[in-house]
Amino acid sequence: MRLDDSLESAPGKDVVRRLLRSSAPGALGDTVAVAVVLARMAGENPVAVSEKTGGLWVRAKAEAPYGIALSEVGDPLALGVRKAFSVPAADGPLPVLPPYVRREHDHAIGEAVRRTVDGQSAMVLARGHRATGTTRTCWEALSEVPGTWRFWSPADPSRPELVVKALSQAGPNSVVWLDRIERFLDPVQCHLAGDVHAELRELLHDAGRAPVLVIGTISADAGVLTRANGQTPGADTAVRTLIEDSAVDVPNRFTAGELALLADTAGRDPRLALASAEALGAVARFLSADRNPSPLIEPQNFLTAVDQGDTHTLLMGGALLQQSGRLGEAAIWYQRAAEAGDAQALEPAAEMLTENGTSYEAVRWLRMLAEAGDADAAVTAARRLLREGRDDEAVEHYRLAAVIDGTSRTLRPAAALMRRTGQVDQAVRWLRDLAAKGNPVALREAAHLLWEEGDTTRSLRFYAEAGAAGDVEAWRDAAEHLQGLGRDDEAIVMYQTAVNNGDELSVLPLADLLATVGLQDKALEIYIGAAEKKVKATEDKTEVKPNMAAIRRAAALYRLTERPDEALHWFRKATEYGDMTAFMQIGLILRGKCDIAGEAADPEVVDCAVTAFTKAAGVGEQHAHREAAWILLKYRGWAAAATWLQSRVAAGDRRALREMADFLRETGRTEQALEWYAKAAEQGSRSSASHVLRIRAQGALECATADRFPGEDDPRSNRSD
Repeated sequence: MRLDDSLESAPGKDVVRRLLRSSAPGALGDTVAVAVVLARMAGENPVAVSEKTGGLWVRAKAEAPYGIALSEVGDPLALGVRKAFSVPAADGPLPVLPPYVRREHDHAIGEAVRRTVDGQSAMVLARGHRATGTTRTCWEALSEVPGTWRFWSPADPSRPELVVKALSQAGPNSVVWLDRIERFLDPVQCHLAGDVHAELRELLHDAGRAPVLVIGTISADAGVLTRANGQTPGADTAVRTLIEDSAVDVPNRFTAGELALLADTAGRDPRLALASAEALGAVARFLSADRNPSPLIEPQNFLTAVDQGDTHTLLMGGALLQQSGRLGEAAIWYQRAAEAGDAQALEPAAEMLTENGTSYEAVRWLRMLAEAGDADAAVTAARRLLREGRDDEAVEHYRLAAVIDGTSRTLRPAAALMRRTGQVDQAVRWLRDLAAKGNPVALREAAHLLWEEGDTTRSLRFYAEAGAAGDVEAWRDAAEHLQGLGRDDEAIVMYQTAVNNGDELSVLPLADLLATVGLQDKALEIYIGAAEKKVKATEDKTEVKPNMAAIRRAAALYRLTERPDEALHWFRKATEYGDMTAFMQIGLILRGKCDIAGEAADPEVVDCAVTAFTKAAGVGEQHAHREAAWILLKYRGWAAAATWLQSRVAAGDRRALREMADFLRETGRTEQALEWYAKAAEQGSRSSASHVLRIRAQGALECATADRFPGEDDPRSNRSD
């Protein structure tokens, strides 16, 4: 590469190796140079590959930082771990969770997590019934993962598109937390289940994005996803295989050996002592229930709650009654809450009715609510029927829910289930009938169903018809499908039509696609327009609300098109609005200016670049330390570079330990590098420990080689035989 003057950058071996190993975008010039060289080796058009790579780099750099640092995740209850009951303690309030007792399944899950930390992406699911400790198991397994890894969990599980996006963006050293994963993989529960499955498979098999850990739970009663009786259609086999390969079963009760461990730990927490004595093996369920005596709930309080429409009181009262073992009364309270409009009470009420008899009573009650206009009740009934393999009845209830609700939330599961049972044509006719009655969303769902069937021509016709009927999201869906097939020109037309009809969510995808196909100026015009758009904050005040995604994209595209001053303007604007990761790009641009100037580089620009890299290092940017050290080495000398790295170490930046060691090794100071690698290894860096062993082994090999084959200057070479 260094001999090829046609390349804008000449990355060294370490940089090339890092780019090939990681999915995270490196420097623009380095990334494009590697792509061009690989294209030439493969006989591809290097110009086209260069443009395509540049566009992809823009999109990758424009994204916000992935998740949060794992070390910042401190609330297990927010992730679904059940709070343990409380008891008085002599030493003050007890922690939210009692000490954890490791069980047999923890070893299997821990082994999968450790393999991931060592570099191999994996998914591991704790599978069990409700209140058996599955989520706590996953929480404890995270202790095996370094705190510097990035962590993501869905803030709103009802929006599967966020899960699809998070899986597509996950890169090296990241954790994706998916509690109750069946919510995202069952096409009847989730209209984007196919997309979630596809992104999961791609993520787990993409070595360039490794290591990534996908960890979560799945219910032992996960409906069609866990059927093993031959009723699951072939289309779902891949999903079932993925789950079976990843699932570790969590038994309801402790084994004798695990109970012995519990007894040994009981002295550390009075709740464990009670569980050891009274739980009869069902420890997790015992700990998550309220063991304090519940006061009797008076009929007067019940009537007051009903009269006031206080569904929260009814719901909590049902929970108290259930925990106290008064299941009949709990069912009544849950039913009252559901009948008063609280959708959260539907499932527990149905569960109580089922536990007190058969599902017939639960479905009958849910059907009564559905016929009164409760779409959530119809969906709840359909899911229960689906778990029992009663697909025809489930279809009927999903269709009822769709008629009541009329949105994709109910239409798509209904159509998906009809397709699953071989009723594609009937589903299309049904959706067409709904559209004729005034629901344009039904046309979009018919289009989606046909696309899933592979009938792209009819699907696009339905999308166009839905868009013309006023469903602007249909244009966007069609554009995304066409883009996935590489039909970019048609996709641009669809995105533009969506934007023209008021679809704000199509603005940035349109610009992204324009940039990818080489229409950068048009893309920049859209990015800047979106970045500066004024929004109505209140009725009497208009203010500019920053669109951070548009700002990042504008800055990155200006940099791609070699307009560094404009790029600096937008990256700095991003930092003004709180995007500290933009400092890395500012530093790289300023470093480029210094490289062009050479020895005449402005000292003030050098200082600004170092300041930018310092701020980037402070928010965890992986290569900021290296960039700052090398620019200081080039323009200020070895002492300045080493002093800067040491200052980062003194400030508590653990990553700087490893970077200092790398820097010393790459500048030929091997013995000093060994000392710093050892320090980094003491702080938990496994790769640093490997470097220590590798350098020492290499030194031993060189010594052995010198002993066996002495050089000309070695007096031993003059020995006579």
